[in-house]
Amino acid sequence: MVRMTSMIQGARAARADAVRATRVLDTLEAGVIVRDASGAIVDWNAAALRMLDLTAAQLLGAEPRLAGWRLLADDDAPFPSAPDVLHAALDRAAEIGRTIVRIPEGDRSIAWIAVGAHAAPDDGRGASGTTFTLTDITAQCAAERENERYRGIIDALDASHRILEESPVAICSVDVHGDILRGNMAFLGLAGIDTQSIFALVPREDHAALRDAFVGLMDGSTPSVRRETQLVRGSGPPLWCEITAVAMRQGLSDAAILLLVSDVTEWHEREVRLRKLAERDPLTGVHNRRSFVHVLGECLRRLRTRGRRTATDHALLLIDLDGFKHVNDTCGHAGGDAVLVAVAAGIRERTRAADTVGRLGGDEFVALLELRDAASAAAIAQEIIDRVQEAALSVAGAPPVSASIGIVHLNPACSAQRTLAQADRAMYEAKRTGKARFVDAGPCTPEAASQETPNPPGALAS
Repeated sequence: MVRMTSMIQGARAARADAVRATRVLDTLEAGVIVRDASGAIVDWNAAALRMLDLTAAQLLGAEPRLAGWRLLADDDAPFPSAPDVLHAALDRAAEIGRTIVRIPEGDRSIAWIAVGAHAAPDDGRGASGTTFTLTDITAQCAAERENERYRGIIDALDASHRILEESPVAICSVDVHGDILRGNMAFLGLAGIDTQSIFALVPREDHAALRDAFVGLMDGSTPSVRRETQLVRGSGPPLWCEITAVAMRQGLSDAAILLLVSDVTEWHEREVRLRKLAERDPLTGVHNRRSFVHVLGECLRRLRTRGRRTATDHALLLIDLDGFKHVNDTCGHAGGDAVLVAVAAGIRERTRAADTVGRLGGDEFVALLELRDAASAAAIAQEIIDRVQEAALSVAGAPPVSASIGIVHLNPACSAQRTLAQADRAMYEAKRTGKARFVDAGPCTPEAASQETPNPPGALAS
């Protein structure tokens, strides 16, 4: 009989999973479990399974859960195992309205789940049940425990001044105005012994947010604050620091705020490098397609904000290589890659630091130029054509390669895609009329740019 019940529950779970794939309930971030009046689970969503780390069959009890799966109350007390720990936790939530459970994951990581219970109304047939909502509060619980740890440090300040002074972590106490009351040796080494206010170290644009945080800490509306900012010192380069602030009302004669200042410069620089890698073409080092389109869109947005009244002209050059297929046929893909790298370097040499160079894909490049006058675009385009031919010849054994360029001047009324499309048409006109030349289409016009192009940018034939 037990085996038959398990098989029935397993089949019900499989059928339910097949139906549930298209339900709106599965789009919710909160987990949902529904029990009927008899206490049987009749519905759930994907978020509930993910939070509990269970399959549908395990949720229904049709399959055994993993050996290490446990469920504990927030006070570390285990739930009664009979008839089932999950149902015991749901029973407790139904009894008191809300409970918190812990799910140990491995040896160290622990997930905290808040379970709320809501009685379902009678459906008109005398049947009712309970809907349970599951919310992952792991981050909140971790922050609360971390805050408790900081408060433990604060409570022990009188008895542990020596430990505080010798700590490698920069620690100081400030009043609500940011004036430094006391700092340990690590903080003095970081900030300097003459620094009297934390605001003397923090960039001006961060002052308002930090002042608001201090007020919230002192009036009790904010338990703790964590903020990343630069630390500007009198000598040496600025440091990226993470400041953790908690209110303290013990250990000093006056209420104060304890600041823990951690140097995160290395981590921040690593994040900058990773972000740069995500924006760059891995072969040539110029902007990839997504990053370049974003830069172009931002430039158009700035022009719209300024009403197009600017002392400079902005031009887009769409550059496609002529004869590049022959390079791959002759030198292989390694030789083709070498030519692309040389061409990208040549284009950068003919543009300024303020300009943006990108690779849209294949042998198609693009450059966004900031010019003093519209006529300068033609001169730069010709220089790029000459430099591309030189760059290709610098690769041993590579056949001649030239470049056809379409030029369009930015118009705030055009979108980034329309601007690229018009430059694409101008480039094809350059190819059609002889290659190794450029065609300047003038300012982008929304009407012309909205027409469909035979080959969208990024899919050009050499």
